[in-house]
Amino acid sequence: MLAECKQCGAIVDAKVHGEHNEFDFDGDLLGRYILVSCPACDSTILVYQDAFHASEDNYAWGNTYRLYPSRDRVANLAWPEEIGDIYSEAVVCYEHAAYTASAVMCRKVIEGMCDKHGYGKGPLENSLSKMKADEVIDTRLFEWADALRLLGNEAAHGISRKFSKIDAGDILDFTEAILDYVFTFREKFDRFKLRQSKP
Repeated sequence: MLAECKQCGAIVDAKVHGEHNEFDFDGDLLGRYILVSCPACDSTILVYQDAFHASEDNYAWGNTYRLYPSRDRVANLAWPEEIGDIYSEAVVCYEHAAYTASAVMCRKVIEGMCDKHGYGKGPLENSLSKMKADEVIDTRLFEWADALRLLGNEAAHGISRKFSKIDAGDILDFTEAILDYVFTFREKFDRFKLRQSKP
């Protein structure tokens, strides 16, 4: 059973100690919870595997997710699913010390944010400028997003450019803050203002 060990920071061939299948109300298999341990450090790991119909009568196992130990950074459920998936990839890269790859993925997150708001055409620099002009993001968030764009460019095209763990962590933090503002707090505040405007 391949599982991600947080302690070792690696994918390991974990030892299975038990599992439990999960079904919906109609009796269809949804997935399974599996309790495993790392063969190197003996850490406890709880994972979940999706189930899907491989054929009419047979199931197969799909993606595996680590539930415990929990991740330090997780995608906000209020974000669009595609954006959350890209951010999660950036987190996985960070957790496996692929810091330059994490920076590249964060740039992709910013591109996705622009696209979700209808600013996906043309260079990313222009898209961010248009979002600022239309007051989708303010000056501070524009500065953060543009810095992420430039760092992502360096990560993707600068052969000798390497990112430290601290730098990659800051990039993830800024990316998360921008997404929370754009997809969570901004929309929540708009709904708040709408409620306050009604008698």
